[in-house]
Amino acid sequence: MSVSGLMLNFGYQSFQTFVPLYLRTLEASILDIGIVFVAIQIATTLASIPGGILADRLGRKIVIVSGNALGFGLYFALLGVNNWTIALFILFGATLFATLVLPASSSIVAESVKEDDRSRAFGTLFFFVYLGLALGSLVGGLFSNWVDIVIVAASGLVAAAVRLLLLKETLPLGHRAKPRQRPFVTRMSRNVWLLLTAMLVFSFSSGLGQPLYAIFSTDMLHLTKWELGLMVGLGLFAGMFGAFLAGKISAKLGVTKMMIMAVIVASFLLIPWLYSPNAVLAVAIFATSGFFAQFYFVGNQALMADLTLAHERGSIIGFVTTVAGFGSIIGPYVGSQLWLSLDPRSPFLISSFLAIAVAVPLALIGRTPRSATCPHCGRTVPREARFCDSCGEPIDFRKCAFCGRRIEAEAKFCDSCGSKQKKESP
Repeated sequence: MSVSGLMLNFGYQSFQTFVPLYLRTLEASILDIGIVFVAIQIATTLASIPGGILADRLGRKIVIVSGNALGFGLYFALLGVNNWTIALFILFGATLFATLVLPASSSIVAESVKEDDRSRAFGTLFFFVYLGLALGSLVGGLFSNWVDIVIVAASGLVAAAVRLLLLKETLPLGHRAKPRQRPFVTRMSRNVWLLLTAMLVFSFSSGLGQPLYAIFSTDMLHLTKWELGLMVGLGLFAGMFGAFLAGKISAKLGVTKMMIMAVIVASFLLIPWLYSPNAVLAVAIFATSGFFAQFYFVGNQALMADLTLAHERGSIIGFVTTVAGFGSIIGPYVGSQLWLSLDPRSPFLISSFLAIAVAVPLALIGRTPRSATCPHCGRTVPREARFCDSCGEPIDFRKCAFCGRRIEAEAKFCDSCGSKQKKESP
């Protein structure tokens, strides 16, 4: 998963960093570029819920492989495009399929390790993800747009093939979700709703400057395309090491405290970056911000996994991502309008101060339930769980006197042979 993720993100970032500059070559204005990024965020939002539901019902692997192949293969369609509106539709479709995999990817990582190791697991994954992103930014700055398009499309198809051959399914057929009368949204805990609120504000805050970073860097900070690629690349390299250290930091501070610290420090570092007098300082500040930002992203993945159960994890991640995505949809358009009506720095300044609004709901999240260990597979489960959400076996069990199947200790009938069970003598 990590190596193929490195390949995938290398290709993606070789082009994604320079999308605003690519759109400019198609005669798109600042407002047009904002509209394209709104469309990209709409695609991200639309895909999350069905992606999560499919991951819970069909399994993780099939969603990941098909999403990678379709989401990245579509970039080939950008070759020869000479109108930004056509590019908008292609980017919309590519993003739709690529985002379909996110709930499945988060779930497969969470289910591959014990609960106590999730922060480290996501940190290791993000280490390789950001290594790929960093290399992609550096390489993408060296080539023309059409070469970058070929790189991103080809890397996605290769990663899909690797995952088809090597990726192992973590959600067995018998443990997959089935349609329920009671929707999973009604079973979401208070902590999940608080996390959703924080993610919604964070998405809006991040979206304000998302389509404008590249243009601000070249127009206001006077960076060349190579210096822009270097800045983003080194920022991602710094984020790579931040992700690697996230497991240790969360073990000392706790996941929520780590996320609060990260979002405040990373956001407020935007302020001196906006007034950087030269490229060296701009790159250094951007890299430092990227280092701290990864504590938030890794913590967010680990916390979401801790607050959900396997059979509904993908669906809840998809729902939360979708709702939070509405902030990303609105943010780019608002940021573009702020650029035009107030000042080019205003979207970034507002984004910085919204960090406080992200921190408040995170601070209100209570401690997750204490955990126990499944006596059958050794996985960590909630203390109050009756069944293991990994292997499906009852936690407190005895054997059926007739067929030998493991059944709940208090069961009156065997769910396999149907035999009535006698109470055990005290």
